[in-house]
Amino acid sequence: MKSEVNNHIYFHHMNLKIHVKMVILASLLIAMSCKQPEQKTPETIPQGKISIPAKAEKGADTTKWTDQFLALQKAIISGDLNAMKLFIDFPILNKGNEIWFLADSKLVMDIDPKVIKPFTESDFDKYFSTIFALDLRKTLEILNATALFQEGKSSSPEIEVVKGSKTKLEARYDKKTQKITLRLITSDKDFQDFSINYLFEITVDQKIKFRQVQVTG
Repeated sequence: MKSEVNNHIYFHHMNLKIHVKMVILASLLIAMSCKQPEQKTPETIPQGKISIPAKAEKGADTTKWTDQFLALQKAIISGDLNAMKLFIDFPILNKGNEIWFLADSKLVMDIDPKVIKPFTESDFDKYFSTIFALDLRKTLEILNATALFQEGKSSSPEIEVVKGSKTKLEARYDKKTQKITLRLITSDKDFQDFSINYLFEITVDQKIKFRQVQVTG
């Protein structure tokens, strides 16, 4: 009986921690979204300003995924919704439903993080500019892709996209697991630092697929 009570207390405590974490993250995302420039229509960046190499440079990892990454980088930077869909298998089944909280932080109180809610293509159409927001696109624009190919990691300079906060992007390629992580790190003078991890997987046929996001405070 004592063991059952302890288990009940433990699971209640864990559920409470999950709920508190989601509320805190939601508060951060709501606050940051209020600062974000309006993004009803994705901003199109002139092609001449996109610093993407035409192909992987000599000495880099020349497997097919590198060309895929360049196409992914271009799609995100230019805000090309249809091009991005080539890197996604719908529906997206995001652990903890964190893609929903990133799409609309007010949903944190309505969606159970323990029961995955499929994120469909129509959901992606609706929330594309919120998930792949301006701060990600601006930092990805100045990320050195060649360094990522050659060294397995790269980091953008820290820039101010939203007034009062600093953002930078870290990219990591794990050759063993065949995964790519884009970690968007935001430091804000009014709130604690937080990051959004965009997780991608390289398939057997060297295609890059977006799998999920993780938000950490």
